[in-house]
Amino acid sequence: MVNIKYTLRGVSVEQFATLFEPSSDKIELNVLIPIKTNYNERTLAVGANIQYIENGKPFLAAEAFCHYEIEENCWNELSDGYTKDVVLPKDLMDSLARIAIGTIRGAICVKTENTPFAKYFLPIIEIDHSHEGEGFVIPKMVV
Repeated sequence: MVNIKYTLRGVSVEQFATLFEPSSDKIELNVLIPIKTNYNERTLAVGANIQYIENGKPFLAAEAFCHYEIEENCWNELSDGYTKDVVLPKDLMDSLARIAIGTIRGAICVKTENTPFAKYFLPIIEIDHSHEGEGFVIPKMVV
């Protein structure tokens, strides 16, 4: 098992919108964890996409990404010198998803401060461990 060495290169808020004030307390929360990768640059971005929904319509939507770069020596070992797909362990990806959720939680708090939307805080979200697998694959792209 390789110790994955990586650096946080930045955070970006890709989307933030308040569309209407809900008229009821029947609110649903939709959470997605999008992932972007670039094999040749040894980078990945793990995000959190949050939608607060009333009657099937989103009234608050936000998405943020944490951008990471894998250390070159580590990437060489994981990719066997850039010759094969890279598999990042599930535990690492779960940790990065938790960081992304915490990041969007902070963005929502800052963006909704002193507004009627401030009461829609993002609760603690547990990462589902029921999907056991080897990990997340970053495919080697053949051009």
